Amino acid sequence: MRRDARIRQPRGMKRDPILITSALLSALGPLIGNGIWAGPTGDDEQVLAAVRDGLPARAYVAFGLELVGFAAMVVLFAWLVAFLIRVAPVAAAATGLAGAATLAVKVGSAAPAMTAYSLADRLDATTVKMLFDLNDGAFVIDGFFTSIAVCAAGVGLLRADIPRWLAWWPAVVGALGVIAAAIGIITPAAYVPVPFLLLLVWMIALAIRSAMGGKEAESATARLSASTMAA
Repeated sequence: MRRDARIRQPRGMKRDPILITSALLSALGPLIGNGIWAGPTGDDEQVLAAVRDGLPARAYVAFGLELVGFAAMVVLFAWLVAFLIRVAPVAAAATGLAGAATLAVKVGSAAPAMTAYSLADRLDATTVKMLFDLNDGAFVIDGFFTSIAVCAAGVGLLRADIPRWLAWWPAVVGALGVIAAAIGIITPAAYVPVPFLLLLVWMIALAIRSAMGGKEAESATARLSASTMAA
């Protein structure tokens, strides 16, 4: 029997419930939440009228999903930092710092909308619209820091024992997201959030790959055991 035979599973790609859950919720929370309700739309007077009418029922569902996604993203960034610190400490530090900035922007972005709804009867249409424009601006800055964080994670994952595509995806798309957000910061109307959305899709792919990892390792181990027994 061959004692030196080994089966090596990509480190971090085994079935990890924390990674699977946090990555899925980080992506699906904001995607579904914004799909259900993305805020009032229209000209200044229409936005003011919508705000004075109060939040629709679906907004509470949307906010709940986004809060779940926010909490999950905290866990996901923590998982990435903990994993990368062993193989790419600089990338881990960049991921953690940019991730913290992302989360801070997300928290701060709620303030303008909260102000608009709490003081709707005392604000004019232009002021209310300006508050929601601030919220939209925070989305661009959020995309900037999220792209940096995930790009750094992708660069770090290139040094890990995982499928190459799972590392190149966030590295390349994250870099494009940084460029798109930088343009959006200078010219908000020119912001294209496609790279940011593709990074959310990557989180779903990461969760699926992690869920598949355990099954692949088990089947590979079984094949190795059978071959060594036959030898």
